[in-house]
Amino acid sequence: MTNASPIAVTQSASRIQRLGRSPRWGLVFVCLISIVVSGRQMLWYYSHGPAVTDLRIFMTGIDMVKSGEGQRLYRFDAQEKAQTQLYPEIRTSGLLPFNHPAYELLFYWPLSGLSYRRALVVWAVANIGLLFLIAWLLAPYSRALARATGLPLALYLLAFYPVMYVLGEGQDSLIFALLVVLSLRSMDSGQTFLAGFLLALACFKFHLALLITFFVLILRGKWRGVVGFVSGGALVCGISLALVGSSIFHDYPAMLQRQEEVTPWGFIPWFMPNLRGFLQWVLAHWFDAGTIFLAIFLASAVVGGVSMWLVLRNRNEKDESMVYAVAILTTILISYHLHMQDLSLAMLPMVVLCERALLMSGERGAAGAGTLHARVAVLAVAIAALYLYRIAGEAVPIVLMLGCLLAVPVFVLWLVALRWWGSAQPHDARVAGIPF
Repeated sequence: MTNASPIAVTQSASRIQRLGRSPRWGLVFVCLISIVVSGRQMLWYYSHGPAVTDLRIFMTGIDMVKSGEGQRLYRFDAQEKAQTQLYPEIRTSGLLPFNHPAYELLFYWPLSGLSYRRALVVWAVANIGLLFLIAWLLAPYSRALARATGLPLALYLLAFYPVMYVLGEGQDSLIFALLVVLSLRSMDSGQTFLAGFLLALACFKFHLALLITFFVLILRGKWRGVVGFVSGGALVCGISLALVGSSIFHDYPAMLQRQEEVTPWGFIPWFMPNLRGFLQWVLAHWFDAGTIFLAIFLASAVVGGVSMWLVLRNRNEKDESMVYAVAILTTILISYHLHMQDLSLAMLPMVVLCERALLMSGERGAAGAGTLHARVAVLAVAIAALYLYRIAGEAVPIVLMLGCLLAVPVFVLWLVALRWWGSAQPHDARVAGIPF
């Protein structure tokens, strides 16, 4: 594999031909339809109060800490009492507990003085700003895409249903995605310590952050990055300890251990776009729970093992964007707990793979064109499935209850990423030496 300079990358992107007017307008139409359809759902959340959104989770945590109840933050009875006092209209809806490390409450703290509805709107506006920031940070990885379509990357990102889901629910997934993208930019600019530190700040979803860290830092022997992650983790733990106190050492593990039993409505597998959700849905009518668990474990072990092997094999390569793409897709697939809003993290792999497809198509020419075109077609179908999911839900509402179906296109993206990263490429799409 040749190591191209940033100038060569830019020149390769500049050789990409612009799509015709009809395909470009088709992309605009699909994006706008997706935004409108998903936006209707977002407005539904706004009109139905705190009983249907996740914002109350974070507001409950802040309210308890501010009122001196931080020591009892990770107790179900205390959170239920605080949540119903804060939002009496949710008494019959069931508790949605705050179950993240307490430091995350600092992100939501500025909203604590606002009414519920105003807080939800302000949070959505702030997250749209984060989305545009993510699009700007991903610009070096989407030059060919911008050249081919002439459309702003932010339009594609906003049209992605999981992103609109975040805006409706008042969730934190775009902060997580931003930290991962910042980590990628840090790695590409040679700031390995900072890359690890930023991933540690994403540990409010620690089951996802730890897996990504394992693939991009630990397996590749990026020890400065690991030190950065440990340093960031110490900061995260220190802030959480200051907010909650020593009860966190007992109460938090106890909450995580019991939550699926106490609040099962937050752990419905077929809502989850991962292997666990898909296999649980497919196998539910055929096998008992123990057999299904074994199937999920084995499938996850195979996916994780294949990714580990590939990362170890390519550990000395500098194509950081593909490393992060593979790490993210693997994490999404094998995660035990993943909701629709967390799938917004797939924005980065989709951008990276689209860019790689365009660059390869532009450089390979007639040589191997048939095979390449077939793989590009498979990639396009997988991405289209992710984007058309919510639109299909308008015609077939039951689809919206089966988020697990999205594990299939994610799995296809994972296969494409493995194939393209694992084989010799005519062009190294890395973005080396870019300033942070």
